[in-house]
Amino acid sequence: MFVDRLNPTQQQALLDLAVVLAGVDNDVSEEELQYLNNLSQTYGLKLDLENSRANSLDDVIAVIDTKQSKVIVLQELIKLSYKDGHFGPEEQQKVFQIAQKLGLNDPELLLAIEKWVRQGFDWLHEGEQMLN
Repeated sequence: MFVDRLNPTQQQALLDLAVVLAGVDNDVSEEELQYLNNLSQTYGLKLDLENSRANSLDDVIAVIDTKQSKVIVLQELIKLSYKDGHFGPEEQQKVFQIAQKLGLNDPELLLAIEKWVRQGFDWLHEGEQMLN
């Protein structure tokens, strides 16, 4: 929803970070893969599942240089983490590490972003229940 507010370089960085995050638990779920493919196709980005660019994480993060872009990236990464039904400890740790590298060290902000994502999933679930 907010990815269109990122420039193309930041969008590619988001996708690269999402690939790293999806593989952090050594199990890329079908839902995570669908998210990655949708992001890639929607914005015309190069999806490379074999090269997670983990070695150049700092270079990837460097292009995410505004508060708005940092919040959007974290929101998208947390959203990806919930795609398989839970925000596991490995995913939480990796998101926290990325937040630190982005310079977002405010735990309240991180909790607020996670709450925002959870509420979005709850809203979608509630709507699906009402439609069935």
